Amino acid sequence: MYKNALIVLMLFSVLFFSSCQKSEGTSENASPPTLTVGMMSAVDAAPFYVALEKGYFKDAGIDVELMLFTNGQNRQTALQTGQVDGAMTDLVALITQTASDFKLIGTLSTDGDFPLLAKPGLEEKQAVSAGTMEISVTNYLVDQYLSKNHSVSKVYINEIPARLEAVVSGQLDAGIFPEPFASIGALRGLEKLFFAGIPSESLNLIAFTEKAIQEKAQALNIFHKAYAKAVKAIKADENLARDVLLKYIPNLPSEIRDSIHLPAYQDPRLPSTAFMQEIMDWTASVTGASYQFAPTAMIDSRFIEGL
Repeated sequence: MYKNALIVLMLFSVLFFSSCQKSEGTSENASPPTLTVGMMSAVDAAPFYVALEKGYFKDAGIDVELMLFTNGQNRQTALQTGQVDGAMTDLVALITQTASDFKLIGTLSTDGDFPLLAKPGLEEKQAVSAGTMEISVTNYLVDQYLSKNHSVSKVYINEIPARLEAVVSGQLDAGIFPEPFASIGALRGLEKLFFAGIPSESLNLIAFTEKAIQEKAQALNIFHKAYAKAVKAIKADENLARDVLLKYIPNLPSEIRDSIHLPAYQDPRLPSTAFMQEIMDWTASVTGASYQFAPTAMIDSRFIEGL
């Protein structure tokens, strides 16, 4: 009896060990971790699309879907309904979001450009009308660009095409537009103006939901490493950025390809505490709200450490 029981136990052990081996083999063939990240129609998106095109995400073991949005409201809806794990945003939006019930965490500064488009001769005018959005980095930039040398009358127009038409038609003297849309305005006869050193740091970020931060940390580490690799590739050949912008952003005329002003794409980093506090103070002056949290509450730097 004892001998038979020993044989049964040995057979059970062999079967159990084989089952474990099979399970481990199955896990190796399981689907890779996934991330869905919202992109905006801006030059900031280029490194992410380069990483996608060159297979950096896939080669590192994650499946990334980049979902392009043409307006902030659709992006916000996608975040709140769980269609995306994170998205491109900006510091003003991140501040107001942090003060809400649905919090986002910034993990990476991105590099964008917000030129001022104007009819020729803007510099000679003392009183200037400018198209912008109210609770937006574009409003902050109007102050930074123009308030020192001009008396500025702001007109709030959220939709980029309508804002552009107002400047082209002469209803407004100027307006702020993200690249590459600013280059479309230049194609229509407007001057594309840049202001050295403004802003002093990037206003744009990638931010993820708290759920994604908690549940997809490993995938986020890989995602940020792939971004760093793509930035390095663009530094070696900026045509990579131009090509993906024309490919993935709809309705861009091919004529603007070489006139798009590309930012100096930088290695992964986050804004300084002092800069975030500056933008928080400005946002409070516009919204009338009091933000009772530290700037560091809006960001998580662990995914870019060592990159």
